[in-house]
Amino acid sequence: MNRPRSHRGFTLFELLVVIVLIGIAIGLVGFGVGRGLHAASERRALSELVQSLRAARVQAIVTGQPARTRFDLNAGRFQGPREPVRQLPGDMHVQLQTADGLGPAFEFYPDGGASGGHLLLARDDKRWRVDINWLTGNVQLRSLN
Repeated sequence: MNRPRSHRGFTLFELLVVIVLIGIAIGLVGFGVGRGLHAASERRALSELVQSLRAARVQAIVTGQPARTRFDLNAGRFQGPREPVRQLPGDMHVQLQTADGLGPAFEFYPDGGASGGHLLLARDDKRWRVDINWLTGNVQLRSLN
């Protein structure tokens, strides 16, 4: 006896197709969230780095004493004056070029100037450059991609 079409249920094949489609959708959402978190950690690290350099410049001007932002290039850490140590993402590579005698640091002076130099940062296929102007102490971040 054939049941009327309105009372017929789903076949096992139809249920499997729906389950596979749900699995694919969840996988795509997970991948997108992972990429978003990756990009957010980049933005956070770059923002903290630039903010630390700019805060050192302001402190030097306000206190009338030189102020430094120091780097531990091997561990991927940096620290501005009177700030906690900050950590860059583990897969972000940093190269620093600054004045001789300072080591891995940038120094800012009470007149607003700085030791000058730049940082090159790289993560995956993305590259950034942070320039510190020796005359004005201006800190500028730009993407190299």
